[in-house]
Amino acid sequence: MSVVKVSAILLMVLVAQGVHAGDTGSAVPYLERWGIYELDPVTSQVTQVLTSPKEISKLRINSAGDTFAFSMEVDGDALEICTFDMTERKFTRLTENGHMDVYPSWSPDDSMIAYLSWPGDTLDIYAMDADGGNQRLLYDSGFHDADLHWAGDKIAFTRNSQIWIMEEDGTGATRLTDPPKAGEWGDAVLPFGDYDPRISPDGERIVFERMVDDSSPHGNYDLFIIDSDGSNEKRLTDSGWTQGLAVWSPSGDRIVYSVAAMGEEGRYDIYTMNSNGSQIQDLTSQHFPPGFLAHEPMFSADGSKIFFIGEWWDWRVLETEITCSLSSSEVVPGEEVSVSGGIEPAVPEAAVTLTIVGPSGSTITRTLDLDSEGAYAEVLEPSEIGQWAVKVSWEGDLGHHASESQTTYLVVEEPQDGGSGIPGFPTQSIMLGVLVGALLYSITKRVHPLNSYAKSP
Repeated sequence: MSVVKVSAILLMVLVAQGVHAGDTGSAVPYLERWGIYELDPVTSQVTQVLTSPKEISKLRINSAGDTFAFSMEVDGDALEICTFDMTERKFTRLTENGHMDVYPSWSPDDSMIAYLSWPGDTLDIYAMDADGGNQRLLYDSGFHDADLHWAGDKIAFTRNSQIWIMEEDGTGATRLTDPPKAGEWGDAVLPFGDYDPRISPDGERIVFERMVDDSSPHGNYDLFIIDSDGSNEKRLTDSGWTQGLAVWSPSGDRIVYSVAAMGEEGRYDIYTMNSNGSQIQDLTSQHFPPGFLAHEPMFSADGSKIFFIGEWWDWRVLETEITCSLSSSEVVPGEEVSVSGGIEPAVPEAAVTLTIVGPSGSTITRTLDLDSEGAYAEVLEPSEIGQWAVKVSWEGDLGHHASESQTTYLVVEEPQDGGSGIPGFPTQSIMLGVLVGALLYSITKRVHPLNSYAKSP
């Protein structure tokens, strides 16, 4: 789908849902508005790979599975092609020309990147080395060329709302589809037609989306599949949702795609299905929090994970509250006391600082890692007699303000027996008990009948 369509859908989501970032606790990391995330489809665990205050779009991963290519506004308003190496944690800007560069696609050997650029009247297909060098025009149809994908020695792309394919050197462009009403404008943000072709790993098939209805302003689409020669077209879905940007698994037996809306309801969830259209599965709607939108999913190189662009709609730096509670407020020297609490909204695995001030003014600090629920627990064994002060603080991050708990007090008292006698009983009480016992014994000897027999000769 084009940049124009995505922007329109974002507007629809805002109006339809009125969502707000951080409305509920979530295991999805919350830092800046945009980011690249990794999803485990089995456990639903989400890990953030890259975070950015600026929009990230048109995400692609290389064949080695270690570097992303994408579009981003770096300086000014123009979208540029950038890469991010996950191993070296290195961000690189590849284009810098003042006009829109989007939709990067890696060559099979990762040595080059094809992309769309708009230097003049139309959007054309360019290519460059993976380090950004040797930028050159690869193909110009005279129309807007879009939605490209490079696989094997072929490049598939969209032209005039139809699917086309050509050789990797830009020659031999051939039309593969001619959908009903292709290029005709209706009530949606794009004309009727086919978009976003993706070539299968074996090069034999192409999956794409087709606008089948314009009853909603963002358009209604279904997924289709054809052979790479344009024959044997099959329909994979029949829901008419706003869905697309389908990507093959490395084995070619699964497809992951985005569902941006169902009718007028904004969604932006990640779905998968078998390559024949069976076993459609929603991976995210029950796990992602309101206000978190998933864009442009794709499989990792080994097929075990799914990468995607995440966006926090209505992003803002959130206020936080951190708590600190003690299991007991009065203890004796060496007695254990538990300190526990957490951050709201939850910030899983954040590091907080526990500060303990003793009666003499000595200060102890400890760094505690929050668990997956954003909570912590620690055990203290204070020994110095007197009042101790305990509090927890957090410095915040890109998505959260810093916070500090109220100070909680703990009193360490001497044992009540003062260090002698039976534990828990003062010495004076024991002495009184001995005196009373002796008096009773004396009285008993005087009145008990056995006493007189004991004294007889």
